Formats: sequence, structure tokens, C-alpha cells
Amino acid sequence: MTSREKNISFESSGKTSDCERLVIFMGGFDPRGARHYHQLMRAESQKQPSVSEGRKYAIGSREKWNEGEAAQEKSLHSRWRVSQAGSENTASADFVFFDWHDQVRLHWPQSRAEVFRQAQGTYIAVWNLRQWLKPVREQARFTLWALMYPLFYVLLVLLAGIGMGSLLVNLWDGLSKAGAFALMLAVIAAVCWSGFVLDRYLHISWLLRILNFAHASSRKTFPVLDARIEAMAAEVAQAMQQQRWREVVVVGFSVGSVQALKLTQALRRKLAEDPLSSHASRKPLVSLVTLGNCIPLFALFPGAGALRQTLREVAMDDAVYWADISSPSDSVCFGMCDVVGLSLREDGRKDGVSAVNSVADSSKRRPQWGFNPQAICSPRFHKLFLPTTYRWLRRNKMRMHFQYLMAGEVAGAYDYFELLTSAGPMRDYIERKLVR
Repeated sequence: MTSREKNISFESSGKTSDCERLVIFMGGFDPRGARHYHQLMRAESQKQPSVSEGRKYAIGSREKWNEGEAAQEKSLHSRWRVSQAGSENTASADFVFFDWHDQVRLHWPQSRAEVFRQAQGTYIAVWNLRQWLKPVREQARFTLWALMYPLFYVLLVLLAGIGMGSLLVNLWDGLSKAGAFALMLAVIAAVCWSGFVLDRYLHISWLLRILNFAHASSRKTFPVLDARIEAMAAEVAQAMQQQRWREVVVVGFSVGSVQALKLTQALRRKLAEDPLSSHASRKPLVSLVTLGNCIPLFALFPGAGALRQTLREVAMDDAVYWADISSPSDSVCFGMCDVVGLSLREDGRKDGVSAVNSVADSSKRRPQWGFNPQAICSPRFHKLFLPTTYRWLRRNKMRMHFQYLMAGEVAGAYDYFELLTSAGPMRDYIERKLVR
């Protein structure tokens, strides 16, 4: 492929690109960057055709996204082409990886001990908000259990250490008080160390890092990340005025669902500021797709007023089509929940955000919250795997959480790569294949 062919979708002016869709992907709270996700997409796309009714997928080479004059950082984000061929469709999408892993690293302690230390403050804050957890328990009890799981794990390890230490002290006759105390401390330390080693397989610290970041996000601002979002919105809005793509889809995975909300709001604001947009032959279509969303977790804390305001504006924007695809079997997300209702519940917070009506039931979407999300659907992971494999997935929280981006084992409705490259508006594909 020549350099001109590679860049045709970004250099055309006033014409629709040869690539029908621009996908802006915002990953989760993960210190790994574009290289990891590009390799993951390539590996998984090669597995998917075996269960995709003859469809084959191709992932292009990774290149730097050429940012416009509005960008403050050159060539920060990456892009590549995702293509589908076979069966009845031949389609492709320009895939842009919005890179914020450098900001993640700033809040990613290398020491597991530091992660657990920070979690003390986080759980104290959660305890102070315990009266607001009732609707979460009603709609996403497995998620609530997963968030409490690290706390019980730590308590279990400490109790095991104390129990084993007490047993050894009682069995060891003739120990002085000082010796018994030293032995007790040594046993507790050994058991705690074993708990840290076991964490490599149970991913307790991974859950805590997400929870700690949600707490930290409610108490501070992220000017570098916010500026990066504004810069991306400015460039994409300019390209949309030139009709370079049929549609633009912002995809937020996991914690990235929070950042995707911000980018969607910024993009809609940039489009509204352009006087030419009101004279366009058609209103530019902006779609938001959240995969394994964590939005209510980040909206839980009192200081998250700005996020709740952003969520309110996106929910009320009829020019945005928002589809939430999150599985109840993924206990790290809020699958099949009233995402907006859980986040904007009446709580009497003192952060200056006006109160709204409380969530009185567990309905999946309440009209008073606005137009969005217009689709709340499950990927039905249990339909994508054999029973034995699925039971293994249920026990591995991290692996289950990443399944949104990976291939299935048997044919099913959810196909991540077909979702990205489907012909026609993504809205039509989602409502035809996933909405029930």
C-alpha cells in the first residue's frame, strides 16, 4: 500500500472517505498502550473467522495519528485500519487508539503494598456513602460484591495469619512473651507475603487500582487528559464538517467509558460551535458505544459533580446515539443497568449539582433521564463459549472483562470485529443483532 493510499481517508476534502467509519477507541485503566491493543486485535481477529460465518478480518499496520493544528501533542495517538471481507459485506473502519496510558501510569503504583494502603482511604469513603449503595445492590449485586471482594480478601489473609500464628505459638512450648510476639509477627508477615503472591493470579490489586482511581478522580482534575480530549474533539469535528466519514463512533471500554463520555460531549460542543454545521445537508451522526462500562462507580463519590453533569448532557442530547453493551456476568462492570439513573440518583450531595429524582426501581432505562442510552444490551458471553470454557471465564474476572475485545469460541450475536466494520450505520447493526 502506498503512502497516498494509507492517508486517503485523512487527506480527502469535501468527499466521503473510502473508509466508511471512524472509530475512536478509549481504553480502560491500563498502563499498556497502543502496541499492546494493536497486537491483541490482530491476534483475536485471526481467531474470530472460525466462528463468523465466513467473514474474515484484517488489521492494518499501526501508525501515528496525524493531529491537526488544535492538538497540543504531536503524534501521540495511533491509528490503523480494520477491514472485513467475505460473506455479503466488504467494509472497513479507521480505528484511532486514543492514548492516555501515560496518565494511567501516574496513578498506577508499582508496589502492591501501596495499592492496598491507598485502598484504606477509598473504602472509608465508600463506607461514608453506604446509604447510596442500595440501588447498586438492587441492579448490580455481583458488581458490588466484586468491589467488596478485595476488602474481604485482605481481612481473610490477616485472619489466616493471626490464626496460624496463634496455633504455632500454642504448639511451641517454652517461648517467652517476646519470642511469642516475634513468631506471631513473622507468621503474619509470611501469610501476607503469600497473599501478595496469590494476587498475581486473583488480580485483587487490579480491582483496587480501578476503585482507587475512581476515588482519586472525584477529588482532583486531570488537565493534561482534558486538553487531549478537547484537541481530539476539535480535529474530528473539523474532519466531520468535510464529511470524511459516514459516521464517527466513540468506543469506551471499561474505565474508558468515562473518558468516552467526555470526548462525546466535547465533540458535540465543537460541532455546535461551527456555524456551517447548521447548514449541512445532513446532521453529522455521532455514536457512543460503551463496553463493560464503569460509569456509576466513578459517579458514586461526592466530588464527581463534573462527571454527572457531562453524563446528564450526553443523556439529553438527541444528536447522539449511545449504546451500552455490558454483560451482567462481567462483575467488574455495570451490565444491563440503568446507568444514568444509578449515576444521577438523588443524594443530597453538597457539590453544587442539582438533585434529581431517585431511582425507585430497577428498570433498565427511565424516560426522565433523557434520550440516552438508547440501547442497553448484553453481549451474551455465555452464548459465545462452551460450558466448560465459560465456567473458567466466570472465575477469571480480568479475562472476562476483556472479552468485549476478544474472539468467541462458538458463533453468537456479539462479534467485536463485525461491530467495528459493519456496513451501514452502527446503530442499525446494534439494534438488529444485539438489542432484544
